[in-house]
Parts: sequence; C-alpha cells; structure tokens
Amino acid sequence: MGEQVTIERRFRGPPSSAHGGYACGLAAVHLDARVASVSLRHPPPLETPLTVRHDADSRISLLDGERVIAEAEPAELSVEIPAIVSAAEAEAASVQNPWTDKHPFPGCFGCGPDRDPSEAIRVIPGEVPERDVFADSWTPDPSLADDDGQVSKLFTWAALDCPTAAPAIAPGSGPHVLARLTADPELAPIMAGEKHIVVAWLIERGERKSRGGAVIFKLDGTPCAVSEGLWIKLRDPSVVEARTEFP
Repeated sequence: MGEQVTIERRFRGPPSSAHGGYACGLAAVHLDARVASVSLRHPPPLETPLTVRHDADSRISLLDGERVIAEAEPAELSVEIPAIVSAAEAEAASVQNPWTDKHPFPGCFGCGPDRDPSEAIRVIPGEVPERDVFADSWTPDPSLADDDGQVSKLFTWAALDCPTAAPAIAPGSGPHVLARLTADPELAPIMAGEKHIVVAWLIERGERKSRGGAVIFKLDGTPCAVSEGLWIKLRDPSVVEARTEFP
C-alpha cells in the first residue's frame, strides 16, 4: 500500500465531505509542478485513509479504495489578474456578500460564516461597487503556516478555492460544488498574521457550469497566488447535505 492521507473534520466543506480546495491541495502537493489542475471526481470523504497513487504522465490520484476521488496533473494557468482593492473596500464588500445568511454549507472551512478565523480560512468575498470584482481581506492564522510563518502550499490551495465561487455562482441559483481547481500557489510568500487582500472575478457563467478566478495579494499589490475554479450546480443538493431552507 502506498502513502495515505486522511482529511480531518476541521477541513470540511459540506457537513460530511472535505473542503474542495483542501482536497485538491492534498493531491497537488505531491506533483513535481508549481502550477497544477486538480479535478474532483467524488466528494472527498472525511476521517478516511486515502491512498496517494502516482500515475503515468506525472499525474497524482487520491483513492478511497478503488474509487478515484481526485486527479491532479501539471498545468498552465493564463488569467488576467485584476488590480487590487484597498483593505477598507474589501472588508466593506465582504459584509454585502449575498450568501452569508443563505450559505448552503455554513460550516465550510474556506468560506463558512459559522467558522472562526482562528481555525479556518473564512474568506467571504462580496461585490466591490463600481468594479467587476469581489473581495475580502484575509489574515491567515498561524496554524496554517510552517515554522517560518509562511502559509503552506496546501493551505494556499485551500484559500484559492471558495473565492472563485463568489462571482461565478449567481445568487439564488442553488448550491454548487467545486469540480476543478487550477492554481499557481507560489508567486510570493503568504505570511501568517499579515493582512492580505483576496480579489475574485467572473470568467464564465453557464446554465450548470461556471468559472471564476481568484488572486491573493499582499497589501502592497504583490500577487501571491492565483487560481481558476470550475463550479457545477448540484442536481440533488441532498447528496452533499447542502442547506436549501433558511429562516
């Protein structure tokens, strides 16, 4: 049996499955490539040993028994990164996020409003007035960093997931899940305890599939990491226990 990894409940997205970006990162960190594209084939289970398999063509798969959960491969990422917004603009935009009170996964590690920033990422971008972008600020918790205070590649992947959904998924369109995340997580170091700005933008919106981009900036405008996420609307939200009724 090869190397195995287990996703703790802390790193959930839906109530009973893993946060998509975290699961993608678990596969991507095993690749010999800075930029990778990871496709999720099934909801990644929690508290379950997953086998890391090295496939042909430099690919990596995560398997639950014989079932392929995620597949990662080297990739290229060509997106036009928008300009940074100020911390004040980003934080004001976050307050206006339309999903905050109607989030299908309020306990999500990446963007769940019920999570505490001391033990989750909790970036909740909102639309910036007079700009075609969404934004929030993010001060990474030290638990996401190595001994030198730099946020790990794994948690950078996780932070690049949910922001791509904010512009991609139209409010009221129903729960979606991440299908594929392509990311360059190492443009510049992301340091724990320092405020960063996360900016997201719409790439394409379809009937069931939509794509958004996200970038994490230092306050001086230096891009640290960038991603593109593909989101798919759920035909049956109950499959991943998505919340669909609200007070």
